[in-house]
Parts: sequence; C-alpha cells; structure tokens
Amino acid sequence: MKYLLFSLLSFYGTLLYAQNPAQITIEDKKMDTYLGARKPATLTVQLKNLPEGSKKVDIKYILVQFGTGFQTTKYAETDAGGMAKLVLDGNLPYQQIWLSVGNYLYAGIYVNEGLTVSIDAQKTAVKQAYMIGDGVEYSGRDGELNIVMNKNVLFKKQERENIFERLRKLRESRNKSTTDSFLSRVDSIRQQLVQIDNEFIAGFPKYSWAVKNETMSELYGNLCISYWGDVMPDKLFAEVSNHKPYFTSNSGVLFYEYLHVYAMNKKSDRRGKGLEGTIALFDSTFTPQKSDVLKLFLLKDENATFTQSYPLIINSIQTKWCKKIARDELTKANIIQKNIDSLFASSKKLETADIGKPLVKLPFEADLYQIDTLKNANDFILSLKSKFANKALIIDFWATWCAPCLSDLPSSKSLHEENKDLPIEYIYLCTTSGSNIDLWKNKVAELQIPGTHIFVNEKIIDQLKTTLNAGSGFPSYVVIDANGKVNTKAISRMEGLNRDSVKKAVGL
Repeated sequence: MKYLLFSLLSFYGTLLYAQNPAQITIEDKKMDTYLGARKPATLTVQLKNLPEGSKKVDIKYILVQFGTGFQTTKYAETDAGGMAKLVLDGNLPYQQIWLSVGNYLYAGIYVNEGLTVSIDAQKTAVKQAYMIGDGVEYSGRDGELNIVMNKNVLFKKQERENIFERLRKLRESRNKSTTDSFLSRVDSIRQQLVQIDNEFIAGFPKYSWAVKNETMSELYGNLCISYWGDVMPDKLFAEVSNHKPYFTSNSGVLFYEYLHVYAMNKKSDRRGKGLEGTIALFDSTFTPQKSDVLKLFLLKDENATFTQSYPLIINSIQTKWCKKIARDELTKANIIQKNIDSLFASSKKLETADIGKPLVKLPFEADLYQIDTLKNANDFILSLKSKFANKALIIDFWATWCAPCLSDLPSSKSLHEENKDLPIEYIYLCTTSGSNIDLWKNKVAELQIPGTHIFVNEKIIDQLKTTLNAGSGFPSYVVIDANGKVNTKAISRMEGLNRDSVKKAVGL
C-alpha cells in the first residue's frame, strides 16, 4: 500500500491526458497562441415566457479569474425581451461563472468560446432552477459541456460532499498519523471519488477529461493544504506538481493558489530572501509555464508594495497571457491608488457626513445604518473620514453567512473594548447578499459588537471594494489612517491582534 497512491494517481493522470488530445491545459505552451488568436467569448442569457408587463431581469455573475482577486462580481440586466449578451473580456480558457438570473436560475457554468443559457420563466418561476433541470437549456459551442458538467454536479452530490468533508478532516489531522497511514487513507478517499466519476462518465465518455480533471484539481488542492508549512514526500510532490488544470474554475484556480502557498512556506532552504527569492524558488522548482501561473498569486501577496514588487514579478514572467494579466493588475493598482490619493488630497470637510440611513443606536455603543443606493463610492469614503475626523478607520467587509467573518468578529469586539482610548473607529460593512436586514440586526445584537454597523446593498459593497482594492472575498479588512492613507494588507485577521499590533496596523 505504501506507494499505491502514487501509482494509481499516475495511472489516472496518464489516462486523463491520453483521453483528451484535442484540449490544452492552462499551462500548455500553446496557450499563448491559442488565446492570442481567438475573440473574447460571449455569454448569452435568454429568458422566455416572461409574465406580461414584467420588467428587465437582474443578472449577477461571478467570474473566476487569475490575478489579485480569485473572483470578481459583475452585474447586468436583460432587455425588455429577456435577452442579455455578456462579453467576457478576460478571454480565459474555460472560465467558470457563477450565474444568478433573477429568481429563475442559479448555476455554475463554463464559458470557453460561447454559451447560450435559455430559461423558461414559466417553468422556473415557482422554484428557482439549480444548475440544470426542466426549463433550463444550454446551447452554443460550450452548450454540451455545460449540460454534462451541471449534471455531474448533481450526480451523487451529497455522497461526494461527504467524501471531501472526510478529506478535509483528514488533512487537518495529518500530523497525528504516519506518512504511510495518511497516504493510505487519502488513497481510499481518492478511489471513492474515482468510482463516482467513472459511474457518471459511463453515460458521458466524451467528457471524461473534464470530469476527471476537475476532481483531481480539487483533490490535489487539498493535499497542498495538508502540507502547508511542511514538506510533501517526493513522489507525492511529483504527482501534484505534474497536475495541469484545463479550467479557470474554483477547483483549477484554487489548486494553483494552494500550490503557491505550499511552495512559499514549505520547510526548506529558500533561494535568497523576499520576493526575488520566491521568484527564484518557483523558477527552480516548476516548469516555466507553471511557475508563471503561480507568480500571478504573488500579485495579491505583494499588493501593499505594488509599485516596487509588480515590476519584478512582471519582468520574471515569460508566458504572454500571464504577463498580460500581471500588467493589467499593475495598471489597475496605479489607477486605484491615484484615485485614492486624489480623493483625500483634494477633499474638504463635508457639511454633513452621509454614511447611510440611521436605523438605531444600541446600548453597547453600536450605531446601525443602512445603504440601498449610492451615487458615488468616493463620496461615501469621504463621508466616513469626515464623520470620524482625526481617527484611523478599520473597515471590516463581512457577511452574515460567512463563517470566517463570524469567527473573527468576537476578536474585533475584544480589541475595540480593550483599546477605547485609541483614536480608531471600527466600521462594519455587511453585504445584503444572501441575507436580510432582520438577520443582520439580530447577528449584531447577538454578538454585541460596538462600532459603526452599516447594512450595504451588495452592488455598493462591490463598488467600495473595487475603489479600495479590497479583494473579492469575505472577510476583507481595509485600514485608512488619520491622514487618509489606505492599506489593504495591514490586517488579514483581527484574531491575534493586540494593542501594539493594532497601533502599528493603523499607523499610530
């Protein structure tokens, strides 16, 4: 059993690539030519049989991507006839999109060349369709792939989720087992996943390459996490580093992100120090193509010092499409920083500081507000600075359903209560996405966290996070010091901060 895992994974990977000669992986040498020669893909959404007199339907689509943010959220709407055409200017291969169309459909889709999603409003009005089903059709160049992949999501869904939950628990307890015991148990989990895949693929053999690749990306990503801060056995690392995703998807992109974290933090000699040492480490450990993809995740790590760090990263990248993403991120970072600098440099103290509709003042020193509409994100940021003049701001973007957010809020409460004398205002911006105002109020009251709490429309949250370059996930923390300097990297978690470290974070 000692090396069964490696031999089986090797066989599985060899079979996977042998079955799909027509496709190219994200890190294939041909990807530069492939992406350079094609036009951006188009996602078409068509709603049929809408109720008479119905208005335009809102569309929310979250794109998985490479760069400083793992996902980016965009909004659109259909025309009066229920039609919307969305051009994906990122032009990434098999880009996964989490698509919400009004109350009619929620689905994870893949767009490579072109996809049309048709929804029968009469059939999906009573209960929102999930992934695929009666009233939902996928067509176009990517239509058949999406039919298969969405059916795959639903195939033995609970059983598959339970298997990955066992894998997560296993990786957390890895240090309590011997290497052979751990790998043997991983192999057992892998065989169960392969069995489910094979059962599904029996009905869709044409797409075995896609189904197996996504499963392996998720499995290998979990194995990378298992060995963060440690060293994988050589044979296992060879298997993991040889994996090549086809999809710009949750599983595919997170595999690369988790591998980049593993490579940066494994117990081994570093080739030099700092960013240059990390770049050298990547180049010496991986193929040039994989190294370039991994360097894209350094953009998020080095965001706070982008003017110095981004040029180093860009100059080290040889793959054209990766270099373009890095250059675009530098351009975006420069624009955001210029806007922020201009915002505070030219600002005046406002006559009134509008930070939303006042709702209630709670007895534990918590002021609650609500924002449904906002003309300008800059005006809101200025209003915060004006209302809390001469104070540093710690802005916490959170959600009522976000477990990491909820686990960190008590630490924020303690930090606030123990350091009331410091000129710091704690601002909690909760998104409306997946929540409602009563649920938010109850959560604030339950946790009894002092500070300024604002329930913010999800579109406005996205505007503010873009303006402040705060990333796409939750929780996200932004520090604005008393002089208006913005820092998105000063705080990653409130947990563990003390008086000295929070003073350093806000520049006191």
